[in-house]
Amino acid sequence: MGRPKGHGAQTRAALLAAAAEILHAEGAGAVSVRRVATAAGTSTRAVYSLFEDKEGLLRAMAEDVAETMRRHHEAVPERSDPCAEIVDLALGYRAAALAKPELYDLFFSLARAGSDRDDPLVRLVYRSFERVLRVIRRGVAEGVFPGRDEFGIGRHLFALVHGLASLELSGILGAGRAPAVWRQSVEATLAGLRQPPSGTAPGVP
Repeated sequence: MGRPKGHGAQTRAALLAAAAEILHAEGAGAVSVRRVATAAGTSTRAVYSLFEDKEGLLRAMAEDVAETMRRHHEAVPERSDPCAEIVDLALGYRAAALAKPELYDLFFSLARAGSDRDDPLVRLVYRSFERVLRVIRRGVAEGVFPGRDEFGIGRHLFALVHGLASLELSGILGAGRAPAVWRQSVEATLAGLRQPPSGTAPGVP
């Protein structure tokens, strides 16, 4: 038997949008099944039918962010220059964060390190990260990042883009300056990563 009429994609989207507005304005503690249902103009039964409970609703919002991240990362074309491609990927991350600003913090509160790799949310996160690792791996193989390993570079870049996204979403970077700050920060970081780590002789892994 299918879901009751009206509890399909349109209702699901309305519930997610209503929950996102409440979350953004008042935080996760203000999100409740009844309040979200009322804001979306539907019943609590619809929430339970589509998401099971409040936690399921929050996870669905986090998965929405993860899917947005995956889509933006995988849309970036390969380039002959690994560093230029990494800049494009970083700007793709920015676009994804700006597309779901009200859900960004929720996403990171649920996508924790060490989570089950079979979890749908975690799978989406790893797909985005693997897209970045792929070009880093190529850069390491080509000698672009001497003396460095792909996971170390990946963690370094992730810390950078997460910090930039958090600052921009908080309004600290300034709307007009943010794109230039992102590009300059990523390019400067890549310039540093292209140098052997301190204490490592050039050409020595």
